[in-house]
Amino acid sequence: MSIKQIIFELDHNHRHHHTNHAVIKNTLREQGWILLRGEYYDVRRFSQLMSKLCKNLTYDPARENITQQSQKVDAGTQAVGLHIENGTTPLPPDIIAFFSQTSATLGSQTTVCDGHAVWKSLPDQLKQKFTAPMTISRYLPKQIWQKYVASAFNIEHAETVTWEDLNKFIKAIPGQSISPAKEDGVEYHLQMPMIRQDNLKGVPAFANTLLGPSYNYEKPKFSFADGSLISEDLLGDLSILCEKHTYEIDWQDGDVAIIDNKRFMHGRREILVPLELRKLYISMGLGLSDTF
Repeated sequence: MSIKQIIFELDHNHRHHHTNHAVIKNTLREQGWILLRGEYYDVRRFSQLMSKLCKNLTYDPARENITQQSQKVDAGTQAVGLHIENGTTPLPPDIIAFFSQTSATLGSQTTVCDGHAVWKSLPDQLKQKFTAPMTISRYLPKQIWQKYVASAFNIEHAETVTWEDLNKFIKAIPGQSISPAKEDGVEYHLQMPMIRQDNLKGVPAFANTLLGPSYNYEKPKFSFADGSLISEDLLGDLSILCEKHTYEIDWQDGDVAIIDNKRFMHGRREILVPLELRKLYISMGLGLSDTF
C-alpha cells in the first residue's frame, strides 16, 4: 500500500471540493486511514465532519475542549510512541481524526502504523502469547477518576462524583478492578486485548498502547495474562518491528487525517518548533454513522 493511495491531494482549482463521504468511509474501512489534503478545513467544518461520520463522539477528560466536538492535542514536545487513542481506558474510540490548523515547519510529524501488517510480521510464538488480554495497572488521582466517570455517566459537575459512582462504573464494564490508594486515588487495573479484531475491516491487528505515552497520566505497568511483566527488552523489539510499518504525516495547514483506532496506532516525532507554532486538534467517535 503506497502513501499515495491514502492521500487525496486536490489541485488548486478544486480547493472547495470535498472528498465524497462514501470514499472516506470505504477508504477508512479498507486501508485503515485517510488523509484529506487541499480541502482547506477549519475547526468548525472538521467538527461537523466528525459529527456526521460517527454515531457518538467521545472525549478525553484530561484534554481541553475547543469546540463541542474537538479537543486540543497537547502532549509536550518530546516524541510520542505508537498507541491507540485512550487505549488504557475501557472504551477506546473506534475512529479518531486530527485537524492541523497550524502545521509545524520542523519535526512533529504524526506517525501512523498498520497494526494488521505488524500482526502479520509477528513471530508465531508472540502471536500466541499476545492472544490473551494483558493487564494495564496504574494509579489514578481522585480528580482524574471523577472526571472520567462524570464523562461516562453525563454527570455535569465532576467534583460531585462519588466512590459509589466509581464502583458502579467499574462493575458496568467487564475487565476493570480497583483498590483504594493514597489521597482518595485508586490503583486501577484493566484487562485489554493486545491483538484486536473489532476494527472496521475485522482483521487481527496489533493495536494497543504498549509503546505509547502517558503525558496526562502516570505511566502504567503492563503484564501478560500469567501475571509476568512485559519487559523493556520486548517493548524495544516491538518498537523496531512497528517502525517498519509506520508512515509519517508531514502536516500541511488544513489537513485532516481520519484513523481506524482499533487497527492503526499513531504517535508523533519530536516537535522542533515552539509549541505555539503548531495547532493540532483531535476528535474521537464510536461507530460509523449509517447515514454518512
